[in-house]
This record gives sequence, structure tokens and C-alpha cells, in this order.
Amino acid sequence: MSTFSPPPRPPAGLSLRPIDENDLSGFGPAFDLDDDGHSFDDEDWEPGWGDRFRALVGRGLIRVGWLALAVGLAFGSAGIVAAAEHSPATGTRPELTWDADQALAAKLSAAIRDLARLNDDVESLGTQARKTLSSLTQINQLSLQQAWNDGSNAATAIDAGATDLNNRLQCATWDSTLQSDLAKTYSPAMVDRYHKVCLAIASVAPLHEDWQAMVDGSKTAIRVADDIEAHDSFGGDALQLATQGLYNEALSKLSDAATTISDAKRIADQLALVTDVSTLEDWLVRTKAMDDALAVLWQETILSKGKVNSQVTAALRAVNDAQALLPSTNDVFQVAMYEMAGNLTYNGIAIETAKGALASALSDLNGGLVFGG
Repeated sequence: MSTFSPPPRPPAGLSLRPIDENDLSGFGPAFDLDDDGHSFDDEDWEPGWGDRFRALVGRGLIRVGWLALAVGLAFGSAGIVAAAEHSPATGTRPELTWDADQALAAKLSAAIRDLARLNDDVESLGTQARKTLSSLTQINQLSLQQAWNDGSNAATAIDAGATDLNNRLQCATWDSTLQSDLAKTYSPAMVDRYHKVCLAIASVAPLHEDWQAMVDGSKTAIRVADDIEAHDSFGGDALQLATQGLYNEALSKLSDAATTISDAKRIADQLALVTDVSTLEDWLVRTKAMDDALAVLWQETILSKGKVNSQVTAALRAVNDAQALLPSTNDVFQVAMYEMAGNLTYNGIAIETAKGALASALSDLNGGLVFGG
């Protein structure tokens, strides 16, 4: 009688479901406890509800595991980003300031275009400043007047344009508080660009004052030139009258000439407080000495009734000495005009400096728009 032995257990890790690779028939004959003819090798066998439940749970656990891993990675990445980035209030989150940056960029671009047009007026003002200096030293009053007109028109346009830009961008109120407030809405790069535009506008603010100083100074200088020209005219008339023996009339003309020299001397004294006009002052002193000597000569001639006495002779000698001190050409007057224009050169340099600053700012600003940092 044979002894009953159960079928060997499948090796660990093998499924209880019959598949080709794990056929249990290799472990012994099929054994049917109920003698119903069914065995594990039956090709019609299907997994039960327990097997299906376990498979479903397994797949669910795998999915939950992957989801947990993805969430962990996401939170880990967020932690790294948060550590590297500042808070939104600091304005260093481009994605949070993008829309605001876009709106401000359009506003600044329009302002930069207006600044470029304003630069044309600044260029014109610089040209008129150079023309003013040139015309003054040449005593070309027609050209000087044209330079004053054109330059003043350019200065007025610059003032109007700068005022409009300042009002639109509120640049006049720029301070550390405003900059901090802007940083809460815009990216640092956009705030920096905003500030550069305001600085460019501010660079033209002194131009009106510099130009007006140049106009006033050149008008003062040309007034001295007019005084000297008037003196020469009166003096020439006086000499002509004296040669005709009309000494009283000559003295009257000489008095008119003295008035113009006195006015020129007063202006020169004022200019001497701010610039060197020593050549002009020396020339005026010598010219007055000549006029005074002529006045004495003619008065003595009147008193002597045309006779050459010792007083007339002494007066004539004084005239000769005074005349010897006068320049033989008009070159000294040219030097005097250069002296008077010297102080105006500083105004011209200031205008050129402002022009260069605006051109440099525009070059920088037109280098490209920056959105969101």
C-alpha cells in the first residue's frame, strides 16, 4: 500500500496562477482531493476574486508610491528655489512683475523716443553756443543776434519737453522712498531703467540757465564793444572839428565819447569780479588818458586864442605821450573781446557736457529693453 504524500510546494516567488514559465506539473502528478477531475494544470482555470483584488491593490500602491515620490520632489525643488530667491516684495521674482514691467516698459519707451527728439534741440543749442562765442570774438552782431534767437528757441523747446517728461514720469519726486515703493511692483532691472530715464531728463535741466548766462554775458560783452565803437565815432568827429578850429564843438563831442568810455569801464569793473579782463581795463584807461589830454589841449588853445604858449606846448606834449601808449592796431581790442568771451566759455562747456551726458544716456537706454529682470 502506497503512502500518501502531498504535492511539493512551489518555490518562493512563484505565482499561484498557472503560467507557462511556472508549470507546476514538473513537481509531481496532479492530485485531486475531491476527485472531481480538476487540477492546477487545467488550461481553463482563471484567477479568483482574491487574486484580482490583490493585483488591483498592488497596482494602486505602485501608483500612490510614484505620486508620493513626485510630490516629494516638487516640494524639494520648491524649497531650493525659495532658498535661492527673495520674497515677492523685494521685486526679484520676474514672473510676479512681468505684467507691471510690460506696462512700464511701454511708458519708458515712449519717453525715450521723446528724449531722442529732445536731443535734437540740445544739439541745436550746442551749435548756437559755439556760434555765439565765434560771433562775439568777431564782433559780428548780425550773426550774434541770429544765434541768440535760434538758441533761445531751442532752450525753450528743451524746457517744455523736459517738463512734460518729468510730469509724465514724476521724475521730480524721485528719492529713496519712491525707489523702494517701485521695487514692490517692478523688477530691479526695470526700476534701474526708470531711474536712468529720469537722470537723462535731469541732465538737460541746467541748460536753460547756462544758455541764459551765455546770452547775458555776450550781450554785456557786445555792449562794451558798442561803447568802444561809439567812442571811436565821437572821438573821430571831435578830431575833425578841432582841425577846423571848432574847439568848443570838439570838446562837446569829446564829452560824448567820455560818457561811452565811462560806461565801458563800469562794465569792465563788473566783469573783473568773475573773469580776467585786464587787457580791456588797461585799454580803457589809456583811451581815457588820451581823451583827457586832448580836452586839456583844446581848452588851452581856446584860452590862448590859438596862440602856442607854454601851456599849449605842455598840453601838446601830454597828448603825444598819451598817444604813444595807445595800441597801433585793433588787435588789442580783439584780445579784450576774447577776455570777455572767456567766462562764457564755461557756459559753453556746461552745455556741451549736458549734451554729451544726454547722448550717452540715450545710447545706453537704446541698448535694449529689459523685461522682468
